[in-house]
Amino acid sequence: MNLTIYVDVLFLLNMLIDYIILCSTALISGRECARARLIAASAAGALYSVVIFFPSLRLFNLLLIRMAAGGALLLIAFKFKNIYAYLKLALVYFIINAVYGGGMYAFYHFTALGSKMNSSNGVYYIDLPLWAVILLAFVFYFVIKLFAKISDGRNVKKQVRELDIYFGTGHARVSALFDTGNTLYDPISLLPVMLVETSALHGRLSETLLKNAESGMTDELPLMHSLYPELKLRVVPFKDVTGKKSFVYAFKPKKIVDLQKGTQTPLMLVGIIGTRLSADGSFNALLHSKT
Repeated sequence: MNLTIYVDVLFLLNMLIDYIILCSTALISGRECARARLIAASAAGALYSVVIFFPSLRLFNLLLIRMAAGGALLLIAFKFKNIYAYLKLALVYFIINAVYGGGMYAFYHFTALGSKMNSSNGVYYIDLPLWAVILLAFVFYFVIKLFAKISDGRNVKKQVRELDIYFGTGHARVSALFDTGNTLYDPISLLPVMLVETSALHGRLSETLLKNAESGMTDELPLMHSLYPELKLRVVPFKDVTGKKSFVYAFKPKKIVDLQKGTQTPLMLVGIIGTRLSADGSFNALLHSKT
């Protein structure tokens, strides 16, 4: 029996499915995404799904090409942060694709819907009613959404807050993780200390100060204090996760505003740390446990 494929239906259906899979990827990985980029990536994926049905373009159906195409869709849909974050995102994306494809086949296998599984140009096509495919796509998304809530897969994302730190005549915006393990206090003022990567303060604070903070040269505190009196600099004893003890520069900001809540945080110092706090770049500051 000849298989009749309607290109317009195939394109729109795959665009819908790609959009739902990309949304599910964002949900599980906790990544922010712009709707316009998701739509663009879904359209590109749908176009690829149409292309692989043409016999003259059978090369595009090779496994490596298909994986490369999936990787390209992720670059369209999500902002590239670093290779670690990208590989993590790709892993989630391909797992969700496999789960969705397996779910579609299981539904086809255990129901009387559809006549049979067909093949065209090496591409397998499950002959399910259009309404069933659309319904399954939405059911799949809501199952993923429910799973994310139950497993608390977005817990870290919920704990990351966008903060504006005001000091001197300027301010810096940071993504701060609420960290119950950060119990750092200034031993003199007894104020809690949040930690901020130097990378988040480039262009906002003096490069000389940031360079000293990165190298741990806190012995130049008197000079730094005289150069930047408005920061009310001091050094705070600090112990990292490995147990290594050192000192960090800390300054007293005018205020810190939580953008999600629209309120000011309790008064605290800002410690400048030269090490990277997040491997995937999802946050660049650590809030104090008492915040």
